[in-house]
Amino acid sequence: MSAADPRTLQSSPSLPLLAGVLLLLLALKLAVLAAFGPAIAPDSRDYIDYADQILSGAFRHVDLAKDALPLTLYRPIGYPAVIAAAKIIAPAHWVWAVILFQFAVSLVATAMVYRLARRFGLGLWLGLGAAAAYATSLQFVVDQAIVSDSLCATTLTMAACILAELALRRARPPLPMLLAAGALIAASFLARDVIAFVALGLVPLAAASVRGTNGWPRRAVAFALVFLPLIGTYLGYLEWNRSRVGAAVVTTVAQWSLLDPLIRASRYDPTFFSGDSPVAQAGRRVAKNFNLDESLEANKILHRDYGWSAVRIAREVTAAYLRAWIDHPWAMVRHALTYFSESQLHQAVRPTETVRDVLLWNTGSDHEFAREGAVRAGNWWMIPAVILHRLCETISTLVFAAFILITPLRLVREGMTGAQTAVAGGLWFAYLTCLGLHAAVNVHARYLLPVLAGSIAVGVANIAWLVARYRARSARRSATVGGGGTAGSGITAGSR
Repeated sequence: MSAADPRTLQSSPSLPLLAGVLLLLLALKLAVLAAFGPAIAPDSRDYIDYADQILSGAFRHVDLAKDALPLTLYRPIGYPAVIAAAKIIAPAHWVWAVILFQFAVSLVATAMVYRLARRFGLGLWLGLGAAAAYATSLQFVVDQAIVSDSLCATTLTMAACILAELALRRARPPLPMLLAAGALIAASFLARDVIAFVALGLVPLAAASVRGTNGWPRRAVAFALVFLPLIGTYLGYLEWNRSRVGAAVVTTVAQWSLLDPLIRASRYDPTFFSGDSPVAQAGRRVAKNFNLDESLEANKILHRDYGWSAVRIAREVTAAYLRAWIDHPWAMVRHALTYFSESQLHQAVRPTETVRDVLLWNTGSDHEFAREGAVRAGNWWMIPAVILHRLCETISTLVFAAFILITPLRLVREGMTGAQTAVAGGLWFAYLTCLGLHAAVNVHARYLLPVLAGSIAVGVANIAWLVARYRARSARRSATVGGGGTAGSGITAGSR
């Protein structure tokens, strides 16, 4: 399947239709916003408090002796800075300003997902379908909320779309575009610091995007431009915290994000916290219900009873976490496997699940929307929603399975020489990198949003590839039975 001709993307019928779809999406977002207002999540207060410290200037100083979990040290500054800017620009309506900004960035990301789908050779309606699936995923929900996940996901999605489109063009990539992709990766990192590691998954895609550059020295420079903004931002963050707390750290989020999986994994191994280290002693004291609250309590114990600062707790917990994979591998693996379920299959196409999440985030209940239990309870009007929900689950499972299973099959058959297989392989590697990193700690559906768009586009493209191969094979058989040849038929494995 060959990449779509650039002229196809600029044809008069497609752009007005895309604009209409984006306007409809915006209207839907605004309607939900008007109905429920901005959603406030458990993490929202942290971001708002950090923004207030930015405005007051208090964020420049961190009291390690007083605070076991300093807010401005375990949260990155990016998203609070957006809130602070909104409070300056629109003091009385800053929440709405943040949400509308998230809407704008998300709409741009949706348009880029559409372009990516078309570059994969998908037709107009399949391209719009892929973009609609992304727009009505959990991304729709986080766009409505004061959480960092929205901008973190959309900026990395845009960066991946830029790199993928450059690779699919097979032309010399413009250096400003590579630098723009790099800047978006850095922006995503400032929203959630784990992106510094997730970005490693973009290495194959970045390598594919610079293949059109002549000569290895120029390719090396072009490749470096993709990651230089992230590297510069990362090093700058280290130096900033060195000046604030005397330690070269980005954040101390490891003090609870890595302690939490240790406490949860300890349920599978009674010897998990059998050592004499302060981390083991604190773990034994708190591990009862195996939840996040206990990891936060353990941090307070390490700070209060052992005099450890947040920086030292983060370092010691990180070391304990890495040792746990050596000393208690089965418990750690069992913990990681608890995050895998059939819900992973239903993230690509999920408009009904998104309705549930909108209701849940804003009202505290999903009101049994599209649930069979509601039908059994006598809510017959819910039958169409249940049918639609099951249909969406089926389609989503097919798209995700095509992404996970067909991509490596195509790589084996066609190698990395083809533009489409190289890009599909790059997006596949990025998804598995993101999933693997989070599975080792904690997986929520929103953590996979930065790599969701690629899985949708590639999954749909792989299904189209299978259909094209089936049609081509059927055509060859028909021609053979009829005594004719296939020469001049124009049917290929990638035709549609």
